[in-house]
Amino acid sequence: MPVRYRTDNVTVTPLGERPATWTFAKQAVSGIEYSYSVVDGNMRARNGWEFVVRVPRNRDGRMEVRPVKLPNITSFADLDRRSLTFKRATRQRYRGSVYCPVALADPSGQKSRTIVSDKSSLPRWFEHFETRKKETVASTRGTDAESLVLFCAPSDHPFMIRAFFACKVWVMREGFAAAA
Repeated sequence: MPVRYRTDNVTVTPLGERPATWTFAKQAVSGIEYSYSVVDGNMRARNGWEFVVRVPRNRDGRMEVRPVKLPNITSFADLDRRSLTFKRATRQRYRGSVYCPVALADPSGQKSRTIVSDKSSLPRWFEHFETRKKETVASTRGTDAESLVLFCAPSDHPFMIRAFFACKVWVMREGFAAAA
């Protein structure tokens, strides 16, 4: 019987914050880096992680959520090079929120992620998340208006970390292949 992943089984504990600089899209970014200890209670062993949430000084910059320490499990091997990025919502009802695309990891290794636009393509653990079409939360110039996004308050770092687990960790653990 497959594991039933639940976001409320992911415990997020703050470790501290510090001024930091990093690069995003080959551009230098400065801001605050928040560190968190995370335990994924959905797994009995090798379930300890450490994450950083990087908040840029520039209000219009992208917030980045990334693991910096992860369990020694083969399916997680390159997750420390993956991240979720959150951007400010621009539509009236969602102003004050940030959003990220539902970008599932690709366990086949053929590509880095799959952007999802159909709720029926999501693994069942996404039932704990409220999704919207991108065009609902932000104006868009590209072809991604129909893609699904997750949204939250900019200060809700635990939500962002749990979203990373849903989009990357559990997908890799289960070998879940999303339909594009």
